Amino acid sequence: MSRTVRNFLPLVGEPTALTLAFEGDALRWLPGARRSGPDTFDLPLHAGAFTRTVRAAVGPPWQAGATRWRSLRWDPISEEGEPGAFDRLLPGLDGELGLNVEPPTRVTLLLDARYRPPGGPVGAAADAMALRRVAEGTVQRFLEQTAARLGAEAVLLDDAAPADPPPPVPGVAVG
Repeated sequence: MSRTVRNFLPLVGEPTALTLAFEGDALRWLPGARRSGPDTFDLPLHAGAFTRTVRAAVGPPWQAGATRWRSLRWDPISEEGEPGAFDRLLPGLDGELGLNVEPPTRVTLLLDARYRPPGGPVGAAADAMALRRVAEGTVQRFLEQTAARLGAEAVLLDDAAPADPPPPVPGVAVG
């Protein structure tokens, strides 16, 4: 049985710069990511008291209404970069990461995803009793770290944007 996890986090920053950052290279805003392929990244996820590495795939951006979306999928991997016996006991995630921009300055980072608790009926029961809180905490921490990285990237992009040219001085020819 698949479980849904949804979360959102308001962002602080200039909406255009945040949008440019979100639509840019995910390596620049995924927390702790290392590139493992053209659109795949290895990144650490903090689940409760432990940290596991997942291989994440991030799709190209698309827009629906006021929200820009990117598909996001991750699966746990071993330190060698391959699924291991323990890693198969951890759930993968498949969903969408979104950036909702409501003018003039309201920006929200969204995650709408699904995961399947490993371990069949026993795993589903454990998830219902306790592990769901771990999954929700993992997603919340991921969003917080992603928001911080997106905000930092947006500041860099905003600082690098060319300044508006000064207004012309009356009576002085330009050129």
